[in-house]
Amino acid sequence: MPKIPQSKFAQLTDLLRDRIKSGEWAVKLPPEREIAKTFLVSRTTLRRALGVLEKENLISTPPSRGSTRQVNSMPATANVQQIRRTCILTPSLHGSPLLIEQLGIMRGMLDHAGITVDVEEGAFLLERQNPASSLLRIVARHPHAMWVLHKMPESVQRWFGSSGLPTLVFGSVFPGIPLPGVDVDFRAAARHATGLCLARGCRKIFLLVHRTTLAGDSRTVDAVSGELSRSGAPPPRIMRHDANRMRLMDALDREIVGNPGACDALIIANHHHLLTALPHLLRRGIRIPEDLSLIHLSNDPSTERLSPLPFRYDPGPVLIRRLVAAIQTMAEGAVPKSSLIIPKLLDGESMKQGKSTGSKKNQNASGLR
Repeated sequence: MPKIPQSKFAQLTDLLRDRIKSGEWAVKLPPEREIAKTFLVSRTTLRRALGVLEKENLISTPPSRGSTRQVNSMPATANVQQIRRTCILTPSLHGSPLLIEQLGIMRGMLDHAGITVDVEEGAFLLERQNPASSLLRIVARHPHAMWVLHKMPESVQRWFGSSGLPTLVFGSVFPGIPLPGVDVDFRAAARHATGLCLARGCRKIFLLVHRTTLAGDSRTVDAVSGELSRSGAPPPRIMRHDANRMRLMDALDREIVGNPGACDALIIANHHHLLTALPHLLRRGIRIPEDLSLIHLSNDPSTERLSPLPFRYDPGPVLIRRLVAAIQTMAEGAVPKSSLIIPKLLDGESMKQGKSTGSKKNQNASGLR
């Protein structure tokens, strides 16, 4: 494992050196102001790092004030090479059976292409308004890697979007961030789920999403709110929670168990909330689906073992195939196109009886409008 630099300027020096040796900056460096903005560092820190590179004879001192530094000729061995390593940056693998399963499939598929897969866990990044220093340390541990961001907040996506590092979002990309993404179409799934609830006679709908705003959750909230507004139903009650089990159970007791009649349908976006909410509500005497309909906007191996089996949305194997293809495109030095996968509705036992959900055709991609 490479030595982890202890200072910000040393981390920055390594990153700049990698850009030069990889051939990304083959002729000259960008202006100081642009580099400082990209890496979210001060001009003083940047100039210290540039001074080191000048001593290493990688770059030349600008001939005049306002000029950019020139990159000195590099040996033939430093020509641009394909990147054969990718690193997935995710909050945590713990309690995420779906990601663990997806990771195993990805590693098997990418191994055939000669691409290795690493993982960095960074739950602390969810709460950082300015994650630059932490990200510099993380990136320094994986030089010459492609990056896959999974469930990362806007601040992290924005840093990678301006860093110039080859980066792909496994999930939804926040507006205005120039990164490609591979994701489930949560907006379509949320609209379909809301329509299904309305068709079953449910109008008092609660929506459970993550406390830290994720791009996919934001689109889910907008889709559910818009669908209810169009139907003349009351707006949804939005419940925002993290992975803390006790706080979520307290909220369910307060909002649903202790407030009979306030909710007749619960739409759950994230799997860890489902694994807490379903058994807790049953333990508190809430009958599902007799008292409360429940629908889950995703699917994973643990979901399939719950009773009652939730109605759920499954993108199938195409999601990972698209992600692997996008990583291979990055490894070839190109920018992959963004891709949205429309999931298929899988019937369960957690919805009240009502109007028919339609034919199989209407329950798969063509039925999610």
